[in-house]
This record gives sequence, C-alpha cells and structure tokens, in this order.
Amino acid sequence: VPRKSCNPTYITRLSFKRWNKTVKQFSDIQLGHVRKYKMETLLHMPKKPNIPMNLLEWIDQHMFGSKEPCFKHKNKIIKITKDMVDKIFDFLGGTVPFVFSSGDPQVKAEVTELRNKYVDHRNKMPINKIEEVMLGDETEDGFIRSFAFYFLPSILCPASYCFGNMKFLYSLRDVSAIPSLDFGQLALDFMREESERHFEMIMNRPSVEEMNKSSYIGGCLPI
Repeated sequence: VPRKSCNPTYITRLSFKRWNKTVKQFSDIQLGHVRKYKMETLLHMPKKPNIPMNLLEWIDQHMFGSKEPCFKHKNKIIKITKDMVDKIFDFLGGTVPFVFSSGDPQVKAEVTELRNKYVDHRNKMPINKIEEVMLGDETEDGFIRSFAFYFLPSILCPASYCFGNMKFLYSLRDVSAIPSLDFGQLALDFMREESERHFEMIMNRPSVEEMNKSSYIGGCLPI
C-alpha cells in the first residue's frame, strides 16, 4: 500500500512532560512509598521521546512476532524482549502475568469498588482523575495502587485515548503482589496488540489519502 514517508502520521498519547510534572508534586511520605517498592527509576523519565515519530512509524511497519516482537529489515533481525523492557524501566523482573478478569463475585465487587474511586461525573476514568486521587492519598496501599494505575496509561501502556482501563485493577487490587507482576511482558503484549489494531484501522480506510492522515497509536515503543 502506498504510504508517504516524509511526514509522520503516528501520534502517541505517551506524555513524559505530564508525568514528570506530576511526580515532582509527591510528598516525602509518597516518595517513601515509591522507594519501598523500588520504583524510583520511574520518577526520572526522559523529557520527551528519544525517537522521531517518522522513524517510529518506519520501525513499527517492520515489526513482526507474537510473544516477543521482532524488528526485521532486509537481513537484520532484532528481538524486543521482556528483559529489555525490564532494564529500561528498572523493573524487578516480576513473572506473574497480569489478569484482566475474574469469575469470583467477591473479586469483581472489589474491582468495581476500586474503579469507583477513579471515575468522574461521566462515569469514566480520565487520567487526570487518577492523578488527582493519587496525589491526594498518602496511605501506602492506596498511593502505590494509584501510582501503578497512573503509570500504565501514561507511560507503559498508553492507548489512543486518555483514560485508565478497569482491567488493570484486577492485578493491582493486591498491592503486596505488585512487585511480582510482569510489567515487561505486559508492555510487549500491549505494544503488539496496539500495532495490530492500528494497522487494521489504517488498512480499513477507503483511500491512500485517508491512510496518510494522522492517527493515534498506543504502546511504549517510542521509549
């Protein structure tokens, strides 16, 4: 399919500027919680993505693979692995997969109760509401859960919309288990799903002109 190469058509919701501005507002108590859970690296994100969006677009169009995405161009193959993601963010190397649902009525009720903390008057969970709840909570469990919940749509798994995703709360409800969660694999899976979703959306557009219009793509590939 003909695609222009001069100007980028990808847009990302990933926002280092907002993230860095927000974490500077943490109290000493909140910073203590971050240190206890060994998440200090997340307080020091870059000022902006290190990759031009047109290069990101070219890389994404050469990505393949299922569990571990691969970059392929001519005879070059580079695997993007969970270990790479863990190293970039200094994750603890957790291996417990994220779960996104439950058949247990008690768990469902607990997740619904957690969600209600973050919803606004429209019954949605905008990132700024999650930020508000996080900044106003100095309890260890409440703050760390909100910190992780804010980190996911802001940096690790930004989608094409500015809202939190209720499904993440199934794994974040037990704060003591957060260090064991596999954030690295979550990032890879989300990146692959967003790339496939974006490609399908582009291919369903009726003309080359429409294909070349800017559109949001999720995931943390710019990092």
